[in-house]
Amino acid sequence: MTEQKSEKSQLSFGQMPGATAGEHTLSFRAVARAGETCKLLLFAKGESEPSVSLWMERLFAGRVFTLTIPVEEKFVSYLYEDALGRFVDPYAEALLGRERFGTLEATHARIPRWTFGAEVAKMGEHCSFDSLCFYKLHVRGFTMDPSSKVLHRGTFSGVSEKIPYLLSLGINAVLFMPLYEFEECAEEGSIGGLPAGMLQEYEKRYGADFVTAQKQYETDSKKETKAEKVNYWGYTQKNYYFAPKAAYAANKENPKGELISLVNALHKAGISVFFEFFFGKKPEPMLVLQCLHYWAEVYGADGFRLIGEGLPLSLILSDPYLSGLRFLLTDEKELQGEEGASLYKNEQRIAIYNDAFRNVIRKFIKGDESMLPSFCPAFCNDTDQFGRVHFIADQNGFTLYDLYAYDRKHNEENAEDNRDGEDYNYSWNCGVEGETMKKSIRRLRMQLRKNALSAVLLSRGIPLLFAGDEFLQTQKGNNNAYCQDNEVSWLNWRQTKERTEFLHFTKALLSLRKRYGALRMGRHLRQEDYLFYGLPELSYHGVDLWKPDFAPYSRSIAMLYAGAYWEEDTAADLFLIFNMHWEEHLFALPKDVPSDWRILLDTSDAARIVPCEDYASIACSANKEPEHLCCQVPPRSMVVLERTV
Repeated sequence: MTEQKSEKSQLSFGQMPGATAGEHTLSFRAVARAGETCKLLLFAKGESEPSVSLWMERLFAGRVFTLTIPVEEKFVSYLYEDALGRFVDPYAEALLGRERFGTLEATHARIPRWTFGAEVAKMGEHCSFDSLCFYKLHVRGFTMDPSSKVLHRGTFSGVSEKIPYLLSLGINAVLFMPLYEFEECAEEGSIGGLPAGMLQEYEKRYGADFVTAQKQYETDSKKETKAEKVNYWGYTQKNYYFAPKAAYAANKENPKGELISLVNALHKAGISVFFEFFFGKKPEPMLVLQCLHYWAEVYGADGFRLIGEGLPLSLILSDPYLSGLRFLLTDEKELQGEEGASLYKNEQRIAIYNDAFRNVIRKFIKGDESMLPSFCPAFCNDTDQFGRVHFIADQNGFTLYDLYAYDRKHNEENAEDNRDGEDYNYSWNCGVEGETMKKSIRRLRMQLRKNALSAVLLSRGIPLLFAGDEFLQTQKGNNNAYCQDNEVSWLNWRQTKERTEFLHFTKALLSLRKRYGALRMGRHLRQEDYLFYGLPELSYHGVDLWKPDFAPYSRSIAMLYAGAYWEEDTAADLFLIFNMHWEEHLFALPKDVPSDWRILLDTSDAARIVPCEDYASIACSANKEPEHLCCQVPPRSMVVLERTV
């Protein structure tokens, strides 16, 4: 190995670290972890030791070092070396040795190659949150199963081949789980696939003795197994945020170009692209900003879901380069105390992605007591601050199918003695744990799944559909499939043919949502008749009109959206009825404006409009006796009715 002094760097102050290729030169900028020196190590193809070691020039008095060298084709990868030893460039745009998912091979940063013109994705057309419907997917699991019938399974190209399917569903935004380079093999000191930094959380919840037991169990497990456990999801502590995952690319030589092609194809189809980033605890603010800048500029991101503690939200939301992007945050509390953050509440740039809506809906659908006071504002998104991402399932917890097939988690295949995963899922097996051939139970389960999906896709929030739920993908009761890189997590596309009824039902819900503005997130709804239409914009009802019953025992509610308040609609009123009781109920239909009601949606396929001569309603118009019409709603079902006025 030869050792040389560096040439004078021509990089400017403030430029982002990393490697940049010119037509005849390569420019490097490294951030040393310690010490006052840094070297660039260059590797030829197939070499385990560097051919050349070059001293880098220190920039000012900090820990940033630069170097510009002539291009030499024989060098394919590089590492840096500081006082702590060799390390991979955290700003590298591509890595070597990570081409196969789940490998433990040593990693080098790939030397970039100059190409004419910048290779970047085009930004999509700006869409407000109220028009978006998200589809969350894992790049590998989406098409890895042979049933996907794509040419390049488990890759960016595989997702591209499924764009016509996404369009047929009716979604217009994709949220990608982590698709940058992460260490998928369990790291030393991790527990149950969780980063070592989460040990403190375990200590708070279970105590030090439990943590000790977990560590011992992990040690014993490693003695019995030959391979490290795989972190399939990608929420890990060690990440290379600037490099798309090579294992997710069909073209291992150009993962960057393949991902850019996917983003461009999605944008061309009118689908917005959001990326999920896991930053862990207290990330470096500059790293976060640089990462977001990079993915917005190079990969045309329309927005991000940010996960981490101590994120620099004020910097992010006030950054002029990110002003056109939207952000999904885990908790509204993250914005408390952030200077200037309140200024962005009403700009449709921030939405809260959390479990509150999910838990409320799950408990209401299965018939828990005292849920109506929580369900109504959650369903109607009764807020004038941030948007809300509404979902019934994502990677954390049961799938929609399993939600109504299992009372208990079944994570035995995770090799953690079923101790991992959430214990409180608010699920219901309807009397039998797991699969059953009993027709009555199967029928009830299907109805509950339709209720749950309807509550999500027709709610006044930003709906999110977890990939596979539209055709009832099952994980066989595993509610924490973080390490299941197999058929448990891979989508089984045969279900699109075996469960076509539910797939068509999903498409019908999404179509219904697009048709009526009242069903989409927007302004705060007022329970007032401020247009003198004869009906308030939003009103709640029970089995009797204008008499909602919010008592603990009540499990039924009706909501009326007055169509006159929605200019884009064809003057249609919507009456939504939720009967989560185990008994049938008759709901009186409003009579304030003469019209005919028709059923748009019925999760039971048995609801009907019937005359009810005995109904004593005070809802009259001009002292004229109302036509006594009611909707007969079967047990545990939801009905949506429309009338044109």
